[in-house]
Amino acid sequence: MKSVTLLKTISVLSLFGFSLSQWGCPAQKSDLENWVDQVSDHMSKNEGGRLLAEAIQAHGGHKQWLLNEVLEFRWTYHMTDRGPNAVTETLQRVDTSSLEAVHELPGSDVRFGWTGKEAWLMPADAPRRPNPRFWALTPYYFIGIPFVFADLNSNFEKFEAGIEFEGTVYDQVKVTFNPGTGDAPDDYYIVLIHPETRLVGGVRYIVTSKLVARNGPGPEKLLTLEDYAVLGDIHLPSKHRTFSMDGNSPKDHMRSAEATEYQWLKRAAVDFEVPEGAARF
Repeated sequence: MKSVTLLKTISVLSLFGFSLSQWGCPAQKSDLENWVDQVSDHMSKNEGGRLLAEAIQAHGGHKQWLLNEVLEFRWTYHMTDRGPNAVTETLQRVDTSSLEAVHELPGSDVRFGWTGKEAWLMPADAPRRPNPRFWALTPYYFIGIPFVFADLNSNFEKFEAGIEFEGTVYDQVKVTFNPGTGDAPDDYYIVLIHPETRLVGGVRYIVTSKLVARNGPGPEKLLTLEDYAVLGDIHLPSKHRTFSMDGNSPKDHMRSAEATEYQWLKRAAVDFEVPEGAARF
């Protein structure tokens, strides 16, 4: 999905200088719990944060999201507004605590990733399509809603009005970010939360990252989160649709995506090291 910036969330690693990848003793689990408590306290300060915290709990809970460690999935993105062959697909693994990521392109030896600080590409002279720095966390940022907004640099505002979409009137919470957060701190997301289940039905968003929005922010779109599966006690979407927006109303169906092959992996089983000779940027 062409939208989100890659580092909106400041990872636990960079905030506290410890690694959550070696959870073998109670002290390290306590660090995780302390982080979850700090975020919970931050989100409890206004109605928007409290509503988003309810959504996080409905999806399985922030603590469980982090305890599951590394999420692997395949994300296939169909940009049908650009033609029938405009498809981006990668198999990716993302550490939910450090936000380190590694992607594999199907049918090739191309790999790219994110270290938590910089992007890399191997082979170094491989085409940068998709842009590794932008794409390293973009799919994760969509399938990881609402968990990705559980951060001290996120700000929350509940809208008084709901939004009707396909027969349901969803509650809306706008998420913005503190200056200097990631590559595109001016991005915003308006999360659509089901009034009864508290599961997320979609998100309105804009793209401001200069890596892809070179001529300024693009128009607001709506991305759905659909067909949830439960894995490791976490609700994960397996389907997305993207709609253009006409004011506050969804309009034309533009794009679609599938998230498949979900599995949770232990940190020790995944190689996040930058390959020797890789391009870094």
